[in-house]
Amino acid sequence: MKASQLFITLVLMISVTSAYSEPKPQAEIKGQGGTGLTINGIRNFTFDANTIIKEDGAVIPAIRGQGGTGFKLRYRVANDANADLTAGTLEEINLINTHKGPVTSLDPFRIFNVDALITADTFFDDNLSFADINVGDELKISGFIDSNSSLLVSRVEADNDPLTEWKLSGFVAGLTASSFQIQNQEVLIGSVVPDNCVSGLQNGEFVEIKATPDMAFTTGSALATVTDIECQEPGIITDPGTLLPVALEGLVDMEDIDLNSRFSIAGQLINVDGMTQYINGEVDDIVVGAKVEVEGLLNTTTSEITANKVKFKEVRFKFEEPVLPADVIPGESIQLFGQIILNTPQLRDEDGIMNNGLNSETQVEVRGYRDRDGNLFATRVRERGNPDPSDVGVDGQIIEFISNGLIVSGVTVDTSGSVFLDQSGTPISAAQFDAMVAVGTEVEIEGNVSNDIVSAVITQIDEDDDVGSAVESSRGNVGGQGIGTITGVDLIFRDSFEQ
Repeated sequence: MKASQLFITLVLMISVTSAYSEPKPQAEIKGQGGTGLTINGIRNFTFDANTIIKEDGAVIPAIRGQGGTGFKLRYRVANDANADLTAGTLEEINLINTHKGPVTSLDPFRIFNVDALITADTFFDDNLSFADINVGDELKISGFIDSNSSLLVSRVEADNDPLTEWKLSGFVAGLTASSFQIQNQEVLIGSVVPDNCVSGLQNGEFVEIKATPDMAFTTGSALATVTDIECQEPGIITDPGTLLPVALEGLVDMEDIDLNSRFSIAGQLINVDGMTQYINGEVDDIVVGAKVEVEGLLNTTTSEITANKVKFKEVRFKFEEPVLPADVIPGESIQLFGQIILNTPQLRDEDGIMNNGLNSETQVEVRGYRDRDGNLFATRVRERGNPDPSDVGVDGQIIEFISNGLIVSGVTVDTSGSVFLDQSGTPISAAQFDAMVAVGTEVEIEGNVSNDIVSAVITQIDEDDDVGSAVESSRGNVGGQGIGTITGVDLIFRDSFEQ
């Protein structure tokens, strides 16, 4: 299937769509000043000759592939970092393959027996595509793990040669003396003594499991060839005693906004307040399973982060309208305004609508995100009372302007009879509205629906994004740390390939 050993590398790579040729590597590669990479689209860091580059914790002595795009990584920035951690020199990066092993299902996609969501935003290395993948193939996958140990995939890679070691990461559940579960995957402990587990292996611990490949492994098989189990801290780790600028990307695993103004990613508590800015969404979009990046200050004594900004990593939407039983395919999709919204392993479905379907027409709210190909994915589905087609809502980004209206996250909206409001809720004219918006502007629509077309009664421009001030550390320049995704690479290495 594919040929490449990971990382960074070789060429000038500006985005996931960049074209490049593959040079021939030499034995030793060293980073040079002026090179670097982009994390999460906005954090542009440089390398120097002292930057340490690791993959799965091991220093990479030579790089034999191309492209780090899509990798989840941990990174540490030197004390030349700016206040909002968007520039500086990288002291160390660690590229993370969260899973290395066999594909057991394509629909739904599973690696081992773990549900993993692939979208159009997933990066496939070396021209690999989903259509190239077969059950039984071995893959190296990077991504973000939720509290149920399902995976949102950011990168997929396949080697020419069979893997010599398998790897599985996630949260321990169903622990017995001889086994435990990582989502749907049973793991047999055997004679392995778990490492780095302060109070012994317990349910809820985040672990990294290594195993020798098992050619008899198939759907439903237990992982019986385990060689190592290590407890790890999935959040940002540092020595106590200061406030440290951080940028943490991940999936929300706890939300307590209404009562205590906090949520968590990978168990790391994040506090929000009236000064926190929300980008590509709003505070109500912080739900279990949502993927966000938090920028703020880490109290290294309490390990809690005070959020300056919360950026939703996908383009968010919120729909509400009456839904018929026929509009729900349990376990697969739900349809609102004629738009098919797909189930995800990260879905919060407290009323069981997506899981069990509906018995009668019901007002339903769906929150989720749109990938770059326009596919819609649900992160929360809930009942909102009796069906009322005169009280519907569409929140999302403008993706097209049409005669007398807009297309918002795929939904046709007729604004010819609408009142228009600016970000503060002040009425404005239609002409003023037109001058203030563009493709990509977020809007909130209230109105009524007929034949999947919304007639807007109120059309409001959403709050401005990214207007917060930079965070300040407690004492001078202290650098910073983060967990994120590589979105662009510009790496040029001395003696890196033959002329």
